[in-house]
Amino acid sequence: MTPTTSTPRTQRSRLVVVVAAVCVVAAVLAVVSAVFWFLAFRESSAASTRDDALAGARQAAINLNSVDANDLDKTFADIESSITGDELTNGLNDTRDQFREQFADTGVVTTASVQHAALVGFSADEGTAQSLIVLTTDTTKPSGNERFQSTLRLELQDVDGTWKATRIQPIGERIPLQLPQGAPTDPAAPTDPAAPTDPAAPADPAAPADPAAPTDPAAPANPAAPSGGQ
Repeated sequence: MTPTTSTPRTQRSRLVVVVAAVCVVAAVLAVVSAVFWFLAFRESSAASTRDDALAGARQAAINLNSVDANDLDKTFADIESSITGDELTNGLNDTRDQFREQFADTGVVTTASVQHAALVGFSADEGTAQSLIVLTTDTTKPSGNERFQSTLRLELQDVDGTWKATRIQPIGERIPLQLPQGAPTDPAAPTDPAAPTDPAAPADPAAPADPAAPTDPAAPANPAAPSGGQ
């Protein structure tokens, strides 16, 4: 029997098949790599957006609860930079004159600092988020210093890459904290472990109906809240 030998044409055909198979494998690997890259990028982008939303919530909570009676123009500017939507914008405009009258020449300075913050809701597609903030406010005034802790729920909207508050809701009552005897006010002091942490907790019905217009100049500032309700 005469042995079969490969002709040049057969060898070329086999080479073409091998090359085609290699190309197919390379194409599949490229597609798989692209998919993994896209998923990793999307996950990283979503995490970055969540971080931005939380940072916006922290800043909004600070700006909405800080006041400097010696520079009310800056106080209003800070508030305006952290709010959006009709509810808070109209609330600020409606109470601006009352707020000025209440704090003018009082020398009151309230500084807010965030002790704990977390997102309790987030939608990258809709550009919305909800956050829970535990806040400490330190107030200096001629009659003495005060420190309070409060818990707030903020709803946020992404406005051209900046997260701003569309609604602010106090949860429960403010908790008075003890100031160190003979020590200056320290916004970084540890928070009261008894502070509420449940975002679903209803607001205390005994709380003032209008947190936007506190009668005590030492209370945390929130002129952006709509008059007559939260």
